Amino acid sequence: MKNQLFALLAAAMALGFTTTVYSETVVSLQPTTDITTVSIGEQVTIDIKITGGKGVVGYGPLVVFDSGALKYIGTTPGDYLPTGGTWMSPRLNDDGSYELILTVADITTSGKSVQFPGAEFTPEPAQQISIDSMLFEIPALPPESGLPKAPYWAFSFVASSPLDADTKPVPVDGDGTLATLTFEVIEAKSAAITLLEISLSDTDDAPLESTLQNSLITINAADAAGKSAADANGDGKVNILDLVFVASKFGEPVTDPVKAADVNDDGEINILDLVLIAQHFGN
Repeated sequence: MKNQLFALLAAAMALGFTTTVYSETVVSLQPTTDITTVSIGEQVTIDIKITGGKGVVGYGPLVVFDSGALKYIGTTPGDYLPTGGTWMSPRLNDDGSYELILTVADITTSGKSVQFPGAEFTPEPAQQISIDSMLFEIPALPPESGLPKAPYWAFSFVASSPLDADTKPVPVDGDGTLATLTFEVIEAKSAAITLLEISLSDTDDAPLESTLQNSLITINAADAAGKSAADANGDGKVNILDLVFVASKFGEPVTDPVKAADVNDDGEINILDLVLIAQHFGN
């Protein structure tokens, strides 16, 4: 699992965006709070779900989010893997800084860097992991990402099952929750969160195939007065009039008089703005 995690992080640092092959094992994002209209200061939680898993002993996702609208708070393990294994993830401190938290069995350590243990079933040595390798800013996204223009950050985390009597991690089949992500809304705009990649491993630390579905979600943040970003014309509703308003400004430069038509706040008035309105239609 450790080898796969480091390979995943290396790919992220190189901004390599991979395509997950089709598999009966499906991993997806599922909001557990209402994301259709969320006010500044509110928190949203999103589960990473797995269905049809077979022989899974560990995982290492890569999540990308709009840091201009969302603040990453932390990640908690789900119910899929048995307790007592390994868990490592970034978390936000009370002073606004970030650190890594590492739990191995019943021992927890934290700090700007932690010593990730070598796997007991392989000769791998322990390795020092820093917060900067698990939570980092992305300078620019490639066009094929399909995400609107925004400042983006990425983070990863890792989990593995406890070892059995034969010093092999316990494999798990079926459905469940891998982890729960928590964010705080810090700006009134439509903000994207995407599960860019997922690395699943078996008892031999070999990769397992999986398919990503519903891996991109959009949070529709409102300002203090409750105005939704998707309510482009400001009448308190998201309906056909908002589509008409944005369509009438389609392709125009984003100046103050038409700024509301740039629903996703990416500096352009285009099809992505119409899509976001359609996603929140009727709210």
